[in-house]
Amino acid sequence: MYTLTKSERLCSRILFGELMASGVSFVKYPFRVVYKVSSQPGDCPGRIAISAGKKKFKRAVQRNRIKRLVRESYRLHKAELAASLPEGCTVDMLFIYLDKTLPTFEKTEKAVTEALQKIAQQEGAATGEEEHEGD
Repeated sequence: MYTLTKSERLCSRILFGELMASGVSFVKYPFRVVYKVSSQPGDCPGRIAISAGKKKFKRAVQRNRIKRLVRESYRLHKAELAASLPEGCTVDMLFIYLDKTLPTFEKTEKAVTEALQKIAQQEGAATGEEEHEGD
C-alpha cells in the first residue's frame, strides 16, 4: 500500500509523449502539474514522473533531493487518489518543480496533496459524467 513500485513510475516514452502532447496542466505552486488519463491502463491508480530543472539546480544532489521529496509525498497520499478514481482508471502525472530554492518536506507534501486532490476531483467528475451519458 505505502510502496512506490516500478509500475507506478512513468517510464514509457510513448506514454510520456502522449502526456506532454495532450495532458491538462495547472500550477499548484511550487509545481506545474501535467496529467492525463492513460491510454494504457495499468494495475495502479497513477504513474508519476518528476522534473527539476538543471538551469535552476546545477548540482544533481539538489535535483535528486527534490525528486525524493516529491516521491515520498506522493507515496504517502496516493491512496486518496486511488479512492476517488473509478476501478481500472490510471492517471499519468508529471510534477515540474518551478521554484529556485530547495523546498521543505512540509511545503512539498502540502502542494502534492492539493494537486492530487484537484486531479481526483476533476477526473472523478469527468468519469462520472461519462457514465451518466450512457444511461
